[in-house]
Amino acid sequence: MTAVPEISRYVSIYRALPAREQKVLLASLALLPLFWLGLRLAGLRRFQAWLDRSPVAQRTPLSQAEAAALGVAVNRAANHVLGPATCLTRSLLLRWLLRRYGTSSDLRIGVRLEGGGLLAHAWVEKDGIPLNDRPEVVACYSAFDQPVVPEIFT
Repeated sequence: MTAVPEISRYVSIYRALPAREQKVLLASLALLPLFWLGLRLAGLRRFQAWLDRSPVAQRTPLSQAEAAALGVAVNRAANHVLGPATCLTRSLLLRWLLRRYGTSSDLRIGVRLEGGGLLAHAWVEKDGIPLNDRPEVVACYSAFDQPVVPEIFT
């Protein structure tokens, strides 16, 4: 019977979210596996180019705090979705969702050496500020000089 209090806690957390974040959380639960699959089948350049075919919606752009809240919602969903939800998958989904909310953003990828190996990480920035990661991510990873867009792969 320990599952009932846990489910009740999740429902309480969900109901306390603003409507936009509830919508993004539910959409993310459904879309993260599809984005992971799309990335695996098409590769980053082609999948991102396909996502970018839809223009940024003609809406008032979200504030930094509102955009960051969507990043939190996507990350929450990633913790409960079936299958992998890598940082790149989460970031591509967040960037696509932000476009639908009329907000431009940049996909960033950085690398660092750790334990003799190369680690890579992806995040989304709005006005140079990470949305789906902590601000220190910029200091932890050496990001490419420019945002990642499909054209840089040609």
